[in-house]
Amino acid sequence: MHFFWFWEERVVRRHSFIAGLAALALIAGVATLSFAENGGLPGFSGSDSCKDCHEKTYEQWRLTSHARMLVDAKKDPTAIKATSFNDSIPFAPEDIAYTVGNHWVQKYLTRIDGVLYVLPKYWNIPKNAWEPYSIFNWRQNPYNIFCDGCHTVGFDGKTETFFEPGIGCESCHGPGKAHVESEGDVAKIVNPLKLPKERALMICMQCHTDGTDTTYNKYPFAVNFVPGEDIAKYTSDFFMPKPKSKKWYWGTMDFMERKRMYYFFASKFYSNNRACEVCGFDRGKTETAERYMSRAEYCGTCHTALNADYKSHSGHAPEQAQCTDCHSPSIVEEWGSYSIHDHKFDFSQNKMDCSECHDKADPEDRAVASIAADGATTWKPQPPEHEYHFYPVNPPKEMTAKEACLSCHKEKDAGWVDGLVPSTIGKMPAK
Repeated sequence: MHFFWFWEERVVRRHSFIAGLAALALIAGVATLSFAENGGLPGFSGSDSCKDCHEKTYEQWRLTSHARMLVDAKKDPTAIKATSFNDSIPFAPEDIAYTVGNHWVQKYLTRIDGVLYVLPKYWNIPKNAWEPYSIFNWRQNPYNIFCDGCHTVGFDGKTETFFEPGIGCESCHGPGKAHVESEGDVAKIVNPLKLPKERALMICMQCHTDGTDTTYNKYPFAVNFVPGEDIAKYTSDFFMPKPKSKKWYWGTMDFMERKRMYYFFASKFYSNNRACEVCGFDRGKTETAERYMSRAEYCGTCHTALNADYKSHSGHAPEQAQCTDCHSPSIVEEWGSYSIHDHKFDFSQNKMDCSECHDKADPEDRAVASIAADGATTWKPQPPEHEYHFYPVNPPKEMTAKEACLSCHKEKDAGWVDGLVPSTIGKMPAK
């Protein structure tokens, strides 16, 4: 019962570890479910069925992080990015059933009595190093229940099986079997570009949002949701503010990193009635599996005028600083706090913070202010994923380019920036 209390402190033989996994599941009384990769809901055809007619789009999608979110490691062992499996890692590549993620971090799934679990070590890709993950409670969180609905196509909540691993074509276009069998009848497939903007955004919200499914009342994703439908029917705690609305309650508190639709709601894109298609694929058009667009290239797909005179606008050559260095200054290339690009596209954090409601209130409410009194504070009940960020109460109305400069040039002071920043930096080019 104390197997994992000491696994970080001593070398554990791999065969003992893997044998112990099944034993622990039985001792703990974990319910086992039949798991079949060829299960899932009916009506799906699989992403490979799209490539004959949509070859170029299929190849672009295939190289995105979405497509490679969940990969069968038995069919494709090269998907495993970890480069070292020494005696301190109590599992081997052959123990891995699926890889999860491929850009910042990669987690590994193993199967115990038909149920998938995330192994308690993940590979930090930028660091090229192992990191601990849910060491003491990993076996209490079956992947089938907590994660499958967002990382697969055609998840069936009744059988807890899926049709296809990864975020595939039908994740956004809906079941495509009828479309394929009709040889391309456009009336039998969903085109997100032809949906009302709010319905198009709901496609992203099926994963990038909060709530519990309303069908089984246990999954943290919208089970049975079909693109084009109203997601409010499939998930609790649904929330979508009207564009330009100031009456939305999420403020600057980020419940989990994947909940970044709320940051999109705070952006000018949403205010201007744009949907997520504004940026195309999840990382733009890719050339190879290892080469993504740079930040400047990615932003330049819309902001061509700024890219044409990049140095005048930013004060840096493209190789010195990327767009996100100033416009998302809290981003770092490691998994954890502030590690994922949000959609605010602004120098400042969201203008509405907890103090909008918790200002000059009773002592209990003022606790929010005391938490944030010393600046950005992060409370981590279960690191590294579940985090609550409290930014300074009553922040300045606008953070300027000067403050953005200091986010990198930490050894300097405001006076240095005053003497450095020319009038052109941060200005938009004349039309």
